[in-house]
Amino acid sequence: MKLYAISFALLLCFQNLTAQTKGKIIAPQVPCNGTADAVEGIYTDHTNPKYGSLNLKGTAAEKAAMMKNLVVIEKLEEASRRDFKLTGCAARVSFATWGNSDYGKNAYARYGYQLGVYQYVCHVTEHIPKIVDEYRTVFRVDMNPSIFTGTKAGGTGEFTINGQIRYEIPVEARSGANFEHDKKNSPSRVSQYISESDMLANRSTDYKNKHADFLKIINGDGYVENWMRGSQYDKRGPDSYTWVDRHYLITKPGVPLLVPVSRKQYLEDMLEYLEIEKANFLYSHAKMVKDYANETADWAKKKMVLLEQDRDAYPKIYEAKKAKLKGLLATQKPEWLQQPAVVDNNNRTYEAYKRLESLGKFYDAEDEYISALYVLNPRYFNAGNSQSTQPIFMEIQFRYETGKDSGFSTRLFNNFLKNFDREALRKML
Repeated sequence: MKLYAISFALLLCFQNLTAQTKGKIIAPQVPCNGTADAVEGIYTDHTNPKYGSLNLKGTAAEKAAMMKNLVVIEKLEEASRRDFKLTGCAARVSFATWGNSDYGKNAYARYGYQLGVYQYVCHVTEHIPKIVDEYRTVFRVDMNPSIFTGTKAGGTGEFTINGQIRYEIPVEARSGANFEHDKKNSPSRVSQYISESDMLANRSTDYKNKHADFLKIINGDGYVENWMRGSQYDKRGPDSYTWVDRHYLITKPGVPLLVPVSRKQYLEDMLEYLEIEKANFLYSHAKMVKDYANETADWAKKKMVLLEQDRDAYPKIYEAKKAKLKGLLATQKPEWLQQPAVVDNNNRTYEAYKRLESLGKFYDAEDEYISALYVLNPRYFNAGNSQSTQPIFMEIQFRYETGKDSGFSTRLFNNFLKNFDREALRKML
């Protein structure tokens, strides 16, 4: 009997080793009764990813630099489980590259580490553990994550003058042959705006503490959570299922990622944008005139009349906007001009005259239709570094589950909270 047990254990090791060398793994073939949560877990590092490749892109030097950083993270995670027994799941490491992140005029490689955690379940008829093919629990470290820029606020973008013809107005640059070049190399300042809502998208669902969560993000202070199932404000029993994304930003201390746009900066940026809007209105208007010129139907003739009316009306709107912007810059006190720019979202109205009315109107705080505007902090991102693979900042994501069938996830998450060395990541910046 003892010899049989030893032989069976060796067979299990051989089966697992053989499966893992082929990129596939199987759960230990041991009896289970209803749950496989206590069955010994499996861990594979980056040398055996599920889909058979490391998926790192770049030059040989770039890939070597990325690999070095990612292996450091892998070793930190492994060290955090030094006294932890993995059960009820298979945890698999993979590395990947996701292109570049542009931070103003600087571009850095975006790449990351992932530990996908695949739950064991006990097969109802075979009574042995099986590995669920998709993970719901995952731990990620994203190097140089993307920051969404392009919050359209303050009456920018498409509009209508007569309520019947809507003009498409790109906000990044003037339309025409050089549009793509200018959009990439010298985009308008208003097209680089960032809002609190955009920064928190897919990171936080705590609507009661929105601004506090935003400050945590940009200062790399604490964590925020995005509830994938339910809400943090729901009432739940001790065995209720939850599925939560927790996010930490690892940043250089003392320097926020973003800084608020002042009213003065907003007004000056809108003067620059106004020239883009004027050029793009004329471009869009000319295209429509050309499209309708050869049409003889009544609807086309009516369109041409409306286009003529808009052509005559827009210069007056343009001059009124310009005068209003310049007037505020010239007459408002410095203290007023240095306050943060909190303005209407561009989707509050598309009517040109109403936008003219709201231009230069500022609010105290964000709400559903009002955005506080921010831009990338030059002090943080313009420090200068010739290595595109250098981590400028990082984002940790731990998507975890709780509930009576999610012990494997809860235990791993709690171990991460207790033992993972986040400060070691900060030292890599």
